[in-house]
Amino acid sequence: MVDTVQSVTGPLLPEQLGITLPHEHVFINMTRTTPQDGYLNVWSEMEAELTLFTAAGGSTLIDMTNGELSDYAAPVGWSDDLRVLQQNPDTGSRSIANVLATKAMAEATGVQVILGTGHYYDTYLDKRWFDRNSTNKIAEFLIADLLDEIPGTGVRAGIIGEIASDLSHITAVEERSFRAAARASRETGIMVSTHAASFPTGLAQLEIMVEEGVDPARVVIGHADTVKSVDYSLELMRRGAFVEFDCLMTCRIGGQLIRHQIDRRLSYLKTMIEKGYQDQILLSQDVCQRSHLRALGGPGYTFLFEEFRTLATEAGIDPGVLDQIHTANPRRAIFGR
Repeated sequence: MVDTVQSVTGPLLPEQLGITLPHEHVFINMTRTTPQDGYLNVWSEMEAELTLFTAAGGSTLIDMTNGELSDYAAPVGWSDDLRVLQQNPDTGSRSIANVLATKAMAEATGVQVILGTGHYYDTYLDKRWFDRNSTNKIAEFLIADLLDEIPGTGVRAGIIGEIASDLSHITAVEERSFRAAARASRETGIMVSTHAASFPTGLAQLEIMVEEGVDPARVVIGHADTVKSVDYSLELMRRGAFVEFDCLMTCRIGGQLIRHQIDRRLSYLKTMIEKGYQDQILLSQDVCQRSHLRALGGPGYTFLFEEFRTLATEAGIDPGVLDQIHTANPRRAIFGR
């Protein structure tokens, strides 16, 4: 358990979190795999989107932009210094520009933003950097981001994540990333949030972290809703982890609701709730591409509180349970109580 969580503007107590989105991005660069769409770097667009979030009652957002995804991930014109714009070549930490721009956005909009620290999946990883640094050394860099500062920013990360694997197996370098994250979590008590898209690899991710001595209750398995089996989510919960349905950006595309995507998720959620796991569910939209912005027809940061809430209620999910998922559950995941 931890007593406070660090946001970009200072420490937060549990009662200060309010309505929380546990897996989102403010400024991010995914152009290595999504060249046309995967770049959020326009200040005015992000300011408008986050203002809608606060207008909908939102308070806190966990920004999962890790070291690799922070490369050049800052508003257009933020800096001419390439060293400031790039991922830290020594520690693997987020770029200075990404951190300071996110802090400035939080101050401009009033959103409480908690930063993650860690590493993405194999395609994005600098294998030579991982070869030069031991698993323990990588863990030390993560711990320093959490307890001292993200180098050159005066800002501390608040959680570990998103720690990623992206295939049906975990690669060797990804395994080292997960073990380093687990060791950092074990030393600090801070939660780990993962990326496990399409394939049920969250089970292997959890096994690695448990091997390293992490309590499953300090682990959030992300993108679980992209795996088309509710049994997968139920097994993760049975083992004690949080399950995050955070790919709701697939539920609103081009201004249109995608009912088959929504209905499958609602069916899984009802099953999970009926089996008594409502305390281990997290929901988010994972805004990480321009097409995900509300202004461009995507879900933005408000879909959960608008269309999705209406449809979930119509499907028989208690609005009180939804409120718990947006408030008490993120608080429990972050603080361990």
